[in-house]
Amino acid sequence: MSRLAAIVLMLTLIPCGLAAQDAPVTGDHSTPLRTLGGNGNVGISNAVLRDQPEVRVLRVVVEPGGVRAMHAHTDVKFHMFVPISGPMELRLEGGPVEVEPWQPFYMAAGTQHGFHNAGAEPVEIMEIFVR
Repeated sequence: MSRLAAIVLMLTLIPCGLAAQDAPVTGDHSTPLRTLGGNGNVGISNAVLRDQPEVRVLRVVVEPGGVRAMHAHTDVKFHMFVPISGPMELRLEGGPVEVEPWQPFYMAAGTQHGFHNAGAEPVEIMEIFVR
């Protein structure tokens, strides 16, 4: 094969390989929220901001009095829980922890947790899951 033919073949195949890769799901503050159902979940909604094999990021809104039931994420290396617009009560096996706005709280894979908004206003949270 001539050198020119090899170069043309490579330039043809590279874009095909790039097009075959799945683009990550991305969203922003305007991405519609979906209500989180299930036993024990009250006043919780979320939207996916990014979803790809290495990381998943959610925007979560917790209404006043909202509760997220105890659960664990076993499919991740770790999980960051970051309240943004107000404090949140993070419920852990060892007892509740008050997490202030913009203070990331680290949880290892499999950590049982839930959360509660004891305030009078909705609270936005960012959850970051590293796989």
